[in-house]
Amino acid sequence: MGKIVTFVDVTEKVRMEEKLKQLASLDGLTQLYNRTFFMRKSEMIFDDLMADGGVVSIILFDIDHFKRVNDTFGHEAGDIVLTHITSITKEELRVTDFMGRYGGEEFIICMPETTLMEATSRANRIRQAIEESFTTFNEREILVTSSFGVSYVQMSAGEDRYSVQQLIRQADQALYAAKHKGRNCVEVYEANDIYMQV
Repeated sequence: MGKIVTFVDVTEKVRMEEKLKQLASLDGLTQLYNRTFFMRKSEMIFDDLMADGGVVSIILFDIDHFKRVNDTFGHEAGDIVLTHITSITKEELRVTDFMGRYGGEEFIICMPETTLMEATSRANRIRQAIEESFTTFNEREILVTSSFGVSYVQMSAGEDRYSVQQLIRQADQALYAAKHKGRNCVEVYEANDIYMQV
């Protein structure tokens, strides 16, 4: 009796599976993490914090009056603005930070081992970089600004009373306060529900 040995090249299949996994985790336009994958990755950070303790900050921001961009220049221009803002923001992030597209024109950043002061300073740098830049579409300049909400938590090892959803809600409240105060600013969520403009 003889033996039949079959060799199958699975390289292409593995590549395809990796590509599909990547596509499932990324936003198609900006190539940032999509909301689902961002939440999953952030929850892993929180799991580590619960085990070992530490600090984490969340920055939530969106483009001020973005609807005007779409209404004035069209949705293609809006897409260009979104990718432009993504590019500017990425330049201000560290290797340990990660960013996602949270909604239409809303972005979110998770900053592990980052104090509130450091996160606020970083948010202000991003805000200023966006304000000082512009996008060109059909030979017309498009200028936008952004509003920011920042939240932060310091956890002790074994502490489980905080969640990423809670931190995002706090950043969202601070973002709302920034918009209420005139936009193009950074607001910080404080535990006593006082918002500080910086």
